[in-house]
Amino acid sequence: MYSPTCPADAEPASRAEMAGPGPHPSVDAWQMVVVHVEGRWQPALLTQWRRLPSGWVAHVRWRKSRDPGDGWAWLRHDPATLQPLTPDDMDAAGLGA
Repeated sequence: MYSPTCPADAEPASRAEMAGPGPHPSVDAWQMVVVHVEGRWQPALLTQWRRLPSGWVAHVRWRKSRDPGDGWAWLRHDPATLQPLTPDDMDAAGLGA
């Protein structure tokens, strides 16, 4: 569940590992999550999981901007920084209406 404190931002996946040899099984997913990036918790859309030799990474988009390379990343899965977003979590994060 969402926690109002977090020690650090979500860690990006290693580019070298993402491009490395071997199979990297992927699973499409459309799930709302809360992710700790840019120093704060933000709602985001998780669109894909990918299995790397070191563990799972998630493709996450937390904002849209005119720059297509901005506001998304492949992030290492860590329950401390990337969590499913529930209605209760939205209220706790101050994201509710």
